[in-house]
This record gives sequence, C-alpha cells and structure tokens, in this order.
Amino acid sequence: MDTKSPDKPTSTSDDVEVADVGHGHLQELEVDVDKVVHQKHIIVGDEADTSPFPEVRAVVPEVDDPGMPVNTLRMWIIGIIFTMLGSGINMFFSMRYPSVHIVSLVAELLAYPCGVFLAHVIPDWTVNLGRFGRWSINPDKHFNIKEHVLITIMANVSIGYGNADATSVIQAAKAFYNFDIKPGFSVLLVLCCQILGFGIAGLCAPWLVEPSNIIWPGVLSNAALLSTLHSRANAIANGWKITRLRFFMIAMAGAFVWYFFPGLIFVGMSYFTWLCWILPNNRVVNQLFGFQTGLGLSPITFDWSQVAFNTNPLLSPFWAALNVFVGFAVFFWVVVPAIYYTNTWYTGYLPLMTADVYDNTGAEYNATAVVNPDGTLNVANYASYSPPFLSATFAFVYGLAFASITAVIVHVYLWHWDEIRAILKGKAPSDIHGRLMRAYKKTPWWWYGALTVMMFVLSVVMVEVYETQLPVYGVVLALLIPAVYMIPCGIVQGITNVDANQLNVLAEFIGGYMFAGRPMANMIFKTLSEDVVSQGIFFAQDMKLGHYLKVPPRTVFAAQGIATILGALTQAGVTLWMLSNIHDICTEDQSSQFSCPNGRTVFSSSVVWGLIGPGRLYSVGKIYSSLLHFFWIGALMPISTWLLYKKTRQAFWKRVNWPLIFVGTYNVPPASGINYSSWFLVNLVFNNQIYKRFFAWWTKYNYVLAAALDTGTALSGIVIFFCISYPGAVFPDWWGNTVYQNTDDGNGTPYLSMPISGTFGPPNGTWS
Repeated sequence: MDTKSPDKPTSTSDDVEVADVGHGHLQELEVDVDKVVHQKHIIVGDEADTSPFPEVRAVVPEVDDPGMPVNTLRMWIIGIIFTMLGSGINMFFSMRYPSVHIVSLVAELLAYPCGVFLAHVIPDWTVNLGRFGRWSINPDKHFNIKEHVLITIMANVSIGYGNADATSVIQAAKAFYNFDIKPGFSVLLVLCCQILGFGIAGLCAPWLVEPSNIIWPGVLSNAALLSTLHSRANAIANGWKITRLRFFMIAMAGAFVWYFFPGLIFVGMSYFTWLCWILPNNRVVNQLFGFQTGLGLSPITFDWSQVAFNTNPLLSPFWAALNVFVGFAVFFWVVVPAIYYTNTWYTGYLPLMTADVYDNTGAEYNATAVVNPDGTLNVANYASYSPPFLSATFAFVYGLAFASITAVIVHVYLWHWDEIRAILKGKAPSDIHGRLMRAYKKTPWWWYGALTVMMFVLSVVMVEVYETQLPVYGVVLALLIPAVYMIPCGIVQGITNVDANQLNVLAEFIGGYMFAGRPMANMIFKTLSEDVVSQGIFFAQDMKLGHYLKVPPRTVFAAQGIATILGALTQAGVTLWMLSNIHDICTEDQSSQFSCPNGRTVFSSSVVWGLIGPGRLYSVGKIYSSLLHFFWIGALMPISTWLLYKKTRQAFWKRVNWPLIFVGTYNVPPASGINYSSWFLVNLVFNNQIYKRFFAWWTKYNYVLAAALDTGTALSGIVIFFCISYPGAVFPDWWGNTVYQNTDDGNGTPYLSMPISGTFGPPNGTWS
C-alpha cells in the first residue's frame, strides 16, 4: 500500500492538514490519520482496501508486516509474569472489601516499558533448534506492537476480567456452607470453566472474530493505546496538532490527579445529589434523585468511574447508547416508580434501589436461618421465618432479564441469520483485515474442539468423583446453554459493546427447578453455563484484538491457552491458601476486611434460588409469577419491529434493538440512573455531536481519550488504595465526604413505614 512521503507535508482542507510525520520502526503498521479523516462519507464494502467502519479505521492499521517478530523470549517472559502476578493480585484483593482491581489498560501500559527494557538488555543470541530452525531470543532489539498485543491478551485472561467466577463458588462452599471440598475439586472447577470458555470461543471465532461488522468496540481503546505507544505518525485534525501520545499522557495525568477529588478528598463530587443535600429527610425526593438507593434522576457527577461504571461511553455507537438509555428511562424512571409507590410486591417497605434480599421485617434475609447443617433447606424454619422479598428495581430487573433471554435469540435469528448461514457454508466475505490475515495459518477448529471435549470429560469426572450433588446430565444441560447462546450474545456485544449475557438468571431458574434443595449442584450448574459464556466472550474479544493487529492465530492460541492454565491454577491456589491461612476470613468483622464479598453474594444467591428455589417465588400464583410474561414479551417485540422494517423499509426500525432495550439495564442494581444518564450524555456529545461536527478530531483522539480516562482513573484508584486505604489511613472527616451519606438516600429509607405488627407480607404460616 502506498504511503505519503514524510518529507512533503500537503494541505488538504480547512479542517485537516498533514503535519510533519515522524516515522519509526513500525511505519508500515501505523494508522494513516490523514487518509482516515477523508473517509467519513465514503461507502465501502468488505472488498475495499479499507474497513467499512470509521471507528475501526481510526485506530487499526490496514497494513501488515508478516516478518515482524512475535514469538519472542521477551514476550513470553513479560506475558507469563503479568499473567501470574495479575491473577494472584486480583484474586487476593477480590476477597477484600473495599477492593481494588488492576484493569487491562493498566497492564497494557505497564507492559510497554518492560518490553522496551528487555529489548535493550537481553543479548542478541541465536539458538539452534535443530529441525525447527534457528531462534533469535532478541530479534532486532526492538519491542514491537505485535508482541505488546500478545502480552495484553495474556494479561487480559487474568487481569482484565478480574477473578474467575468459579473461585466464588469455592468461597461459598468452603467458608459459608462449611462443605468439605477437596483441593482437587477446586482446581478442576476453575480449570474446567476457564478452558471451556476458551474452547467455545475458538469454535465460534468464524462468527465472532472474522466478520468485519463484529467490530468489538471494547477492544478499540486497547488498539488505540497500542497504536499510540508504538506509532510516531501525526496529522493535524480540526486545528489540533498535538500527537496522540502526548494527548494520551496529558489526559491520563489529568484523570489521575482529578480522581483524588471524587475518590478521596471530596467524595460528594461523585455522589453529587445536591437536591438530596438540601432536603435530606424528604423520602420521595431522595428516592427519585438519590444515587445510592434512589433512581438517580439527576445526571450530574464529577467522577469518571461513575460515568463509566457500566462501560466506557466513548466506545459504544450512539444508536446503541440511545437504545440502552431509552430502555432505562422507560423501565426505571416510569415503570419502577409505579410499582414502588403502589406497593406492588410489598416493595414500598424496602429501599427502592438495592440488590439485597429482605425478610418480612425489612431486614436483610438471614440465609443461615433456613439452612440445615448438610446444606439443604430447613422447611420448618423457612415456614416460621419469612419468604424472601426483593426491592422494586431488583425484582423488575429479573423480568427484563427474562425478556432479554428470548429477545437475544429472536433478534439475532431475524437480523443475522443470513450472515450466520453464509459463514457456516464458507461464503462470508472478508474485509481488509481478514484478507491480510490470510498470510498466516489458521488455528484448526479441532484444536478448540479437542480442548472442549477434554474439559467436558473432566467436568463429568469432577461431579462424579467429588460430592457435588450434580448428576452427569446436569453437566450436559449446563453446557448446552453456552452452545445455544454463545454466538447470539457475542454478536450483540461485538456490535454494540453492551453485555447481552443474562444466562446467570436462566441458569438460576433451570438449576433451581431441577436441583431444588441442592445448593452445591445449583452453584456448579450456574457456573458451568453462565461463566463459560462470559469467559468465552472475553476470549473472543481478545482474539479480535489479535486479528486487528495481525498476530498469527496459532500464536494467539498458544498465548491464550498458556495464560488460561496459569491464571486458573494461580487463582485457585491463592483462594485455597487464603481460606486456609487467614484467620476469620469471610466473616464481616475480619480484621483486614477480607470478608469475601463475591463468595457471600454467591452464597446468598444459592440459598434464595437453589435452596428456596424459583418454584416458591415465580411459579403460577406465587408473588413474582407475573414477571414470567416477559419471556413471551421478549420474543415478540423483535418480531414486531422486524415486520415493520420489512413493510416500510425505514431505517429507524432497523435501529430499534430490543436486546439492548431489555439487557442494557443488566447492572441495575447496583448501577442507578446517574450511571446511565451521565453515560448517555457523554456518548451523545462525543459519538454524535463531535462525530458529526469534528470528525477529524474524533477520528484522531476519541479512542485515545477513552483509554486515557480509564487508565488515569484506574491508576489513581490503585494509588489511593495501596497508599492510603489499605495501610489504614483515612482522609479527614468533613462535610464533603459525609453529606451524601446523611440523607434518606444514603440510609436507604423506604417509602412506607413498617406496620404496627412489625412485619409485612402474607401472615406467618401461609407460605411454604
């Protein structure tokens, strides 16, 4: 592909000019910003020499150098160290509350100086590997972008996505149920779940990685940071001359410094519920405008971590963000208040926005009161204690989850079936990136298939050898769910950056009905189904990053496979060590605050849905049975808009995305209105207004800014945690750090006062 001479800057328009361009070692893999900004209005297909999507063109190079060293000693050293350290550190602190999480962008940033350092100090020796050829341990003494991508992919296995969900099952079983689980079972559970996700992701790669329209917006900030660190190309965009690297460093430093205010010095800037401060004892005002237990009607916050609580708003397409926000506004600013203020399901006696489960006195549900020593349900104690009650938001979000489960399948079938079938027949077109990847050998599908079969066999061995209460057919059924939902969930998230995986709800229901009274079986069933899809989507996302930066697929396979095994073993080992060696671990008053919040959540969930079971809550005639109607509502709504589009051919109906409308609110609670309204406003400004009016600026800086804000905020949070919070220091107590707490919002005051009897709901003895 031709490139402009760096010695001849040219003037192209009033908005965009080519500045002096400095080219380094990776000239052939740099994004030609000057070329990209002129492609806003062009219509290109997959066969063109450029991507059909401007967001991809902005940060992904459309050239390749197949001779660039990738499988290098420095890459493996850094990748393995980051995998083991990251998985161990994240696992260790995930069992503490409050916690800290090292995110993938931080690992990506820290890997760069490490790679540059090793490239300078490792000797340039060549090792003779016999018939395998000669291997240079430090080729060209330059740390390149492809090595950096592989390190990022390895780190993401353990760093980018936190601790493995299976470790929370170990905590719940060992620390809360006091089950005598063996170390072998713990290691097998984590390994099987992680590697099954890896295998299924690889099998689904033709549908989730190779198609050009599955852009995976979430990895574009990773690609932007990688390109920024390794490229020295520059172009003037709407008058801005600053390089991407300098822009990133300034924005990251600003985000780092700024977060000290809402994160430590003036926490009220994060929870900027100013109307609640003025009227702290007005219940309705606090319930409508509060951020903690209220609906968050005010969109004002000065904390980037609140804005990006669900996802980074600079990454999602505007049309997708609009679907999510409209769904949230209708369901949680209209429907939920109607439920709450009419005391439907007795919700008026509970806080409005909370994920806790309550008894009929308004206290948090005491799960241990209804559990026998062997972990089964004590029916007599349950009948004399209380049924569980959910807040208005928590109850209603289950209905939306039911709708999303059916909507995702129907939507993908209606709108994407032709693409799925074309790929199955091997007739799908390839864009510029797909054609460039033809230079490398593909990873045979049976490699992933063999891994999947091996892990299935190990899962069967695990449930048969150990006391799991889960029959073999439970393993088969648990893995049928990912087989059905992996591609639909991946397609939705790959296009919109919105997590469409609500299989935890589906698994809870199926497991709750099939294995009622067997909490261990319920937890394993849920983990094998939901966690496999969650991990699989993360693996597919990273495979797309390797696809974008032209990393050989077989090398990606090796890197992900090794990192998955090392990360799983490390996290299982850290979990078992902590449970055996830290005094009073997983208790609420543990001296170092290792209270196991994730394990506690899994335990409570398994008690409510595994012990008490959905049959006592959602079956016909039970308190929440009306929510089951959302299953058929979710299936019908995509059909209605699809038929309207077929009849009118108006693009509007094609943009109405019911999976996003239903599933966009998956994080409510704990997310509230502020996390959606502020997120949408930022998205509106950048991905709609700036995109339309200053496309050159958006092309050059939008994804760099996304990476900078996330990285700076994360680094600041890590510094605050390790330097102040973890050692036990506290910032001086003053009005700005307590005002948001001393309100009905902060206290979670219900709308209705407790009846004189002290309890609400059906009379004692009328439930079973």
